[in-house]
Amino acid sequence: MGQRPGSSLEEVLEVFEVFASGSLTDEVYVLDDVAGKRIAIAPRELKDKYRRG
Repeated sequence: MGQRPGSSLEEVLEVFEVFASGSLTDEVYVLDDVAGKRIAIAPRELKDKYRRG
C-alpha cells in the first residue's frame, strides 16, 4: 500500500471486492473464481483502514 498511496484495497489486491472477516487477524485470502470474479477476504481492521468513501 505504501507504494500506491490513495489506492483502494481492491485495486492493490487486483480483486473485484474485499470482504471483511472478524476472525482473521493477519492474513488475506484471495479466491480466484467466485461466481466468475476474483475476490479477497481480509481482516476487518485492514478493510476498515483502507475503506474509501
